[in-house]
Amino acid sequence: MKLLTKTSLYYILFSMITFIIGGIIFYNTVKNIMYRQIDENLVTEQLLVEEAINITDTVPDYTSVFGHMIQVLPYIKIYNQVELIHDTAVYDSSVKEIIDCRHLKYIMLSTSKQGYTINIYKPLKNTKSMIAEIIFSITILFLSLMIILFIVNYFISRRAWIPFYRTLGKLSSYKVTQDESLKLPDSKIHEFHLLNETLEMMSQQIHRDYVSLKEFNENAAHELQTPLAIIKSKLDLLIQDQNLTPDQYTKIESAYEALRRISRLNQGLLLISRINNNQFEETEDVNIAALLKKLLDNFSELISGKNIHVDAIFNDEVILKMNPTLAEILLSNLLSNAIRYNFNEGWIKVELSSRSLVISNTGNPLKVSPRILFERFRKSSSTGDSVGLGLAIVNKIVLYYGMKIEFTSTDSIHNLKITF
Repeated sequence: MKLLTKTSLYYILFSMITFIIGGIIFYNTVKNIMYRQIDENLVTEQLLVEEAINITDTVPDYTSVFGHMIQVLPYIKIYNQVELIHDTAVYDSSVKEIIDCRHLKYIMLSTSKQGYTINIYKPLKNTKSMIAEIIFSITILFLSLMIILFIVNYFISRRAWIPFYRTLGKLSSYKVTQDESLKLPDSKIHEFHLLNETLEMMSQQIHRDYVSLKEFNENAAHELQTPLAIIKSKLDLLIQDQNLTPDQYTKIESAYEALRRISRLNQGLLLISRINNNQFEETEDVNIAALLKKLLDNFSELISGKNIHVDAIFNDEVILKMNPTLAEILLSNLLSNAIRYNFNEGWIKVELSSRSLVISNTGNPLKVSPRILFERFRKSSSTGDSVGLGLAIVNKIVLYYGMKIEFTSTDSIHNLKITF
């Protein structure tokens, strides 16, 4: 969710809460004012009726005088005066229905010592209608103001955040591999200006660190190649010596194997470093089916040597935008693993569809979680000659191109699926 949208939602939420609380307070205030006015009118009418009774000492019909229901009844026993005002509902014979009223009940003793009960009923229909109209008008006014303020606040906030989105756009297109430093647009807003300055300094430091790391990796890989080549040539000469004892031959062969592992390890780490440093930006259309056929042909001797049955189902229309070198390394590692760790007389099944590539093969059951094998230097206990970088490189390439990889294993059947 965007920050502007979130702040707008918070604005609406708190406005609604304020409106509800304010509406309740306003409703009660208006109701109390209206009821207080009605109560004052009831008391005034009660005083007029009381005065008329004291003067005439009679009980006339006051309904026609005041326009609403008034009852005056003799009250035989009276000890003290009582005045009570409350809401009630009474049956109105004129309209033949029960109506809500404000009721004043007053028990009095006239000057002639005669007790009377005065009941005055003031209908609340007009009052409630008036309160409803006032509340409705205020609600419409408040909602209109809230909508206007929300729109104004949205556009003001959106305009204020323009420098931030410009900075975000520059950051999203910035690559640490490019030579020029990050140049952000200046902003008159102090916080955004400070943010841009900090990001520019940070990008410069990151670029310097990247260049240093890249140079170190390249220099280390280059410098290692020379001594490794010298050691290899010396071992080649030693192993051809006819005077070697079997024990010496075994030791030289062991050293030669260790040298090959070091060379593979150096090449693997250098490849991972180059992928991390985005040094394979050149892409082109790669025909995955054609590349798979080529690699299977290249591995044909290894496949024949272990009598492995290969079942390949290809969709010739699968074209991916990739660096051709990385595409070949990716598929080569997958097929190499499927062959190297397979049984003699085992099988490999390659299925290529428009959405995925699935390579299944037989092999020894894994003693570790398949997920762990994608980490560097992690390998199954049954793969003693591996340097533990094959699937790590595969994982790096897959992530580099935004694909998804899944490795499952059931007993002696292993399935690796790459979703494009």
